[in-house]
Amino acid sequence: MKKRKRFTTNAVPYLESLSEKARDAKRTKEIRDAIEKNGFWEDFVEWRISTITETRVEPVERDGRTWYQVQVRCDSEHTCRCPTIERAVEFLGVFEGLVQDLFWSLGWPSWATPKQLEPQ
Repeated sequence: MKKRKRFTTNAVPYLESLSEKARDAKRTKEIRDAIEKNGFWEDFVEWRISTITETRVEPVERDGRTWYQVQVRCDSEHTCRCPTIERAVEFLGVFEGLVQDLFWSLGWPSWATPKQLEPQ
């Protein structure tokens, strides 16, 4: 896949790498086909023992046109609306990467704080 030109000089290389990995024509086709068949696409991935990330892409109407709502849920929830399926798949991959990287890099389940590392 062709590398995208940087949008600004303030670009963050880590986010650029998530975006590059996320832009996948095969996955875009899979999601598009599922939406055409079922009205939505969803997936559940266990990436750690008993840690599951739920992902969903579905079309929604906004200002008279179709947008694609992206949801990624694990111990936090990330949602956005995108004007194209390609952009939705890109955000999906970025959010999926963030969820796992925040956990592995910072030990960051959504309930944790520096003073409370165990759930109550």
